[in-house]
Amino acid sequence: MRAYRILLAGLVAVCGADSLSAQTPLFGSKPTPPASTAGQLPPMSSLLPSAGQAPQSTEMLTAPATGLPNQAIPGAVYSPWNPDVGGNGPITYELYLRTGASILADAGAFNGRLQTGYVVQGGSRTLLFNTAGDAAWVADIGLSYTFNRGERLGNPLPINANSLKGSDPSNAFTIPLGIRTLKRTSFNFGFGRDWFLNGPAVIGGESCETNWRFGADFGGRWGTASVGFEPQAEPEGYRRRQGVFHGVYVGSGVNWERNIGACTLLAGFRAEYSYSWTNLIPPNDGDIQDVNLLLMLGVRF
Repeated sequence: MRAYRILLAGLVAVCGADSLSAQTPLFGSKPTPPASTAGQLPPMSSLLPSAGQAPQSTEMLTAPATGLPNQAIPGAVYSPWNPDVGGNGPITYELYLRTGASILADAGAFNGRLQTGYVVQGGSRTLLFNTAGDAAWVADIGLSYTFNRGERLGNPLPINANSLKGSDPSNAFTIPLGIRTLKRTSFNFGFGRDWFLNGPAVIGGESCETNWRFGADFGGRWGTASVGFEPQAEPEGYRRRQGVFHGVYVGSGVNWERNIGACTLLAGFRAEYSYSWTNLIPPNDGDIQDVNLLLMLGVRF
């Protein structure tokens, strides 16, 4: 019986020590939270930094320094991968229509056999402005059609008979043909620079309602050309030759502009020199140099 009492007293002492250690922190450790709060999230206020407290390292990653000005330029286009790239100025667009005279400067064997013609051009331009808005680099794409009437049998030209459409390829001789028409259709692409003489020309940032612009550009052409012939033996007959041609051009122009709110209207004059390589009248030289004097209408937005 005495041994039983000693064993019971030891168990009570051990259990009492375990209960006391569950409620009293040892060595400064935090007490174990009550079972009723286990699995619950702490309040949000405890996770946010208090006033004057430095942000945690994860918060500092959300706002990298960009080096950009406090106020971005309206309309400016920045790189989506690196905000420090771009933003030099707005990018705008314009549509144009030009028409005027096509004057032959030197047309090889066509000299004396073609009259002054006309040209029609249409296209679009992209303007990449500087930060001041008074100058822009320009990219231009468009189409053009040029028509020249010929002197017909008034000044015939010897042409290889086997080069004509529908002719017998075995015909190796030349026949005299009068030129009725020359038609050229091409795709154009060019690059240039524009300067605005009265101040900024960015829509919404103009310093005046009207402005004057001077520009210069250069580019290339690629397209198709055809010549209509009139055989000397058949005054009312018709022969034709068609082929691919390519060329280059350089141009300059002056425009008057007026802003009307959401867009700007354009009107002006343009002079253009072009050189086209063709093989339309073998065995003769078919290269053509001409000067185009054009009136222009357009709109920028």
